[in-house]
Amino acid sequence: MRVPIRNARQADDVGRSPVALQLHPIPSKRSLVVKVVPPRAPAAQIDHVPCDIVLVLDVSTSMEDNAPVPGETERTGLTVLDLTKHAALTIIETLNDRDRLGIVSFATNSTIVQTLTHMDISNKDEARRKIKALDPNGSTNLWHGIRDGIQIFEQSAENGNIRAMMVLTDGMPNHMCPQQGYIPKLKTLPRLPAAIHTFGFGYGLRSGLLKSLAEYGHGNYAFIPDAGMIGTVFVHAVANLQATFATAAALTLTYPKSMEIHEIGAQTVVKQLPEEVGPQSSRQMALQIPLGSLQFGQSRDVFLRISESPGENGTDAASCHSLGVSATLSYRPANIYGSNMVGAPVTIACRASVLEASSMPDAEIAYHESRAEICSFLSSIFPLGPDFEHRPNLSKHETYKKQLRSLVTEIPAKDFADEKNMSLMQDLNGPEPQGQISLAINNIKFLQKWGVHYLPSYYNAHSRQICNSFKDPGPLQYGADSLLFTDCRDRLNSAFDDLPPPEPPSNRRYGGHSGSWGHNAPVQMSRYRNASGVCFAGSTPVELGSGRMVHIRRLRRGMKVRTPTGTRKVAMVLKTAVQEETLCHVGNLLVTPWHPISANGKAWDFPAFLADGTVRYTGSVYSVMLQRDRNSQSHALRVAGIWGATLGHGLTAGNDTRAHYFFGDYNRVGKSLAQLGVDKLGVVEGRGVDRDGSGLVCGFRRAEQPRRLSIEHGGIPPRSMVTRTTQCVGIDSA
Repeated sequence: MRVPIRNARQADDVGRSPVALQLHPIPSKRSLVVKVVPPRAPAAQIDHVPCDIVLVLDVSTSMEDNAPVPGETERTGLTVLDLTKHAALTIIETLNDRDRLGIVSFATNSTIVQTLTHMDISNKDEARRKIKALDPNGSTNLWHGIRDGIQIFEQSAENGNIRAMMVLTDGMPNHMCPQQGYIPKLKTLPRLPAAIHTFGFGYGLRSGLLKSLAEYGHGNYAFIPDAGMIGTVFVHAVANLQATFATAAALTLTYPKSMEIHEIGAQTVVKQLPEEVGPQSSRQMALQIPLGSLQFGQSRDVFLRISESPGENGTDAASCHSLGVSATLSYRPANIYGSNMVGAPVTIACRASVLEASSMPDAEIAYHESRAEICSFLSSIFPLGPDFEHRPNLSKHETYKKQLRSLVTEIPAKDFADEKNMSLMQDLNGPEPQGQISLAINNIKFLQKWGVHYLPSYYNAHSRQICNSFKDPGPLQYGADSLLFTDCRDRLNSAFDDLPPPEPPSNRRYGGHSGSWGHNAPVQMSRYRNASGVCFAGSTPVELGSGRMVHIRRLRRGMKVRTPTGTRKVAMVLKTAVQEETLCHVGNLLVTPWHPISANGKAWDFPAFLADGTVRYTGSVYSVMLQRDRNSQSHALRVAGIWGATLGHGLTAGNDTRAHYFFGDYNRVGKSLAQLGVDKLGVVEGRGVDRDGSGLVCGFRRAEQPRRLSIEHGGIPPRSMVTRTTQCVGIDSA
């Protein structure tokens, strides 16, 4: 006799819930997809979900190291700690009196700088003062920093706010480390009072530990390779907190003993094994899968394999399978409206037969399976040790390369052309500058330097289905349908840019500049959010070889322009559409902050240090590539009475301001532009730059790729403008 099973899209509400819980059996693949779908947005409009955040900040001596822009040789005098403070001030800027903030600093010792405090106007001023007063010194006592962060939460009454500890460090803990290991030590404590989110800055990290801490704390681990990523990573982390629908989410699957269910892609500190449940006469198996937090507008999708359990006394597998699988989801709703009440746990359930195929589209099935397979592969590179710390096994490097080739060949996503499946393939094995997974694994030097830090961070984004930066196409798919998340991200984005930039103390010196002007402009913080490239505004006048002036947007292949060594022909023109991009005024020139310019064609500097002011520019900006010449001085244009460097000038290293690994390499630039498609006039349309796993610019982005207004490209118009900043719109008639 077959027991009737309810449709997969129906759920029993044990307590009314706005969440959809769905089971999608895929008999042809002997698989099951469990789908948890929170509401897209809160029932009433809010600017963000109230949060209790404790910042646990490394202030050891190494935090005093310079924080250069990725891929550049110049120094601003700002340190890693300066930028960390700025990120902390950005968080404060977006909090209100419903939010609370605590601060812990750790070096040789740990200090509770501030307990959880409501962020009204006066308390925000005091928190800013405390953040600015932090100074670097001593060793790295990470354990006491975490311990004090936990203590702050334990000593403050829970009010229903989203609770999160955000730990940032730039190195390996080297003082007062728990002898038994961090995770075993944490397991001796009572239940953690808050999620733990970890952030690793630079390449001297113990990333496996940071990943394990985030897993045990049901939080996220993010890798910040350099100063260029600190803004985007912090902005996304806080935006995800402020868009939280629920916490403490857990999924429990119950199924017959004749069946085995395996979660694909998970080798984590919190992974649990199935166990027997129920009365002796009708024992079943139960598998619990911790989900952590759920965000508005973003589903959580778990891909599982189903097999038959051997040796079940000859039980007919088909009849047992027909009994189906039961799923129960429990979670704690967030205190969305700041009611000062802790939400009661909610539980919902549904059932489905694993023999009745779901109507889920093939492309979606392929996406979930492919995402799980990628996570499974990456997880195998970082196995757990006996102390529950992930450690890369680099001795198996050749094995990983073979496994990667097999994965690329067999992954289901390769057969589909939708945006989500394509995003996985772009990250997995796309042409440069995409394919960061292949780039990290196929080169042992890359794997040792940045792959061991980047790959766990990438894995985390997919396993928790969160967008953690604007860098990788795959994680960019997450949160795209959440209006609350994107609004929070845009507000944080603007706050990061619009805060007064940090000023280096007078005893720190700028380095590496050979310009002939004095530096008179403050550092623009959009610099630390991955500026989109080196370009001029479309109306910039360019001097031709004949002496006639034309707007740069009118340049075409073959036209002769004036250079410091004579006339040269235009090879290609790159046109990039931007919105609210920061451009600098230098005399009559309107140019991106990091495009090298010169008064005499010999001494070069950056507009960021020479600007009379800045504007927010919407329109198109242009870069030019001239015919090949071995003399770097031949790669410059006369623009608005100033020399501006052109692409592929030949300087890829050294102290010259123009030197750049990508922009200076004629072959790399030419290849990247050609891949975008060049029209018969020599014009290429792009959408900014791409970066490799270490944060370096390594190519141009295709114009046809959907453009998300992002930290890399100026973002949504800020609600307030920084001093000496105006708005303008570029008009392109070409």
